[in-house]
Amino acid sequence: MRKIIAGTVLTCALATAGGNIAPVEEEIVESPVVVEESSAWEQKLTIYGWLPTFDGQLTFDIPDSLGGGEGESEGSLIDSLDATFMASYEVRKDKWSFLVDMIYLGMSGGETIVDRRLVDIAVYQEFTAWVASGYAGYNLIDNGNATLDIIGGVRYFSFDIDGTLTLNDLSGTISPSFEAYDAVVGVKGEYDINENWYIPYLFDIGAGDTDLTWQAEASIGYRFGWGDVLATYRYLHYEKDDLFLIEDFDLYGPKVGVVFHF
Repeated sequence: MRKIIAGTVLTCALATAGGNIAPVEEEIVESPVVVEESSAWEQKLTIYGWLPTFDGQLTFDIPDSLGGGEGESEGSLIDSLDATFMASYEVRKDKWSFLVDMIYLGMSGGETIVDRRLVDIAVYQEFTAWVASGYAGYNLIDNGNATLDIIGGVRYFSFDIDGTLTLNDLSGTISPSFEAYDAVVGVKGEYDINENWYIPYLFDIGAGDTDLTWQAEASIGYRFGWGDVLATYRYLHYEKDDLFLIEDFDLYGPKVGVVFHF
């Protein structure tokens, strides 16, 4: 009897305790996720079509066969633009950027050279010009709608002429050339009008082998899924007062470009 009573009490106790017994859940401790803040290199290639206007003042050594001396150009230097190529390539990571810009021009023209004796000499000439700029940039402003980078670098300029001078039945040839390296500083950036339309810009100024060089360009751009389209106006200027061959050089005009991002 005692065994039955003891068993009944034990069973009731276990049943009562069982109402308060719950399975113990293991607490899972999650390790914190470490996020590495590193951005990939952003790359941008821009190819332009450009029909620029060229202005400048050239000085020449007149061949001895035409009397010798020095002369300077008058009137238009360029009658036709035979070939042109223009492109830029930019890479960017975080606040730093690097930009390379290149222009090639093949031109020809006929004009008049006036020497120191006020004798007019006809000349036909072919020009080849290269302008290459390399910049490093650092971002100062990026507020979501506008960016501003300060840039600095070097611009290279080469100018070659193959010309034929004619006076009456006499003729002579000239083939002068010129190269210059200039340090330049400036700013570049863009302003977003909305998610598709934006305005990129660039300005630099400097000197070195020339007395002064500067360029300015501004565009209106539209973003597509495959890339961007730009309509741009650009002006490039050089001055060199004491240099034989070229005294000033201006290259300007509108251009259209396509931008590829990768």
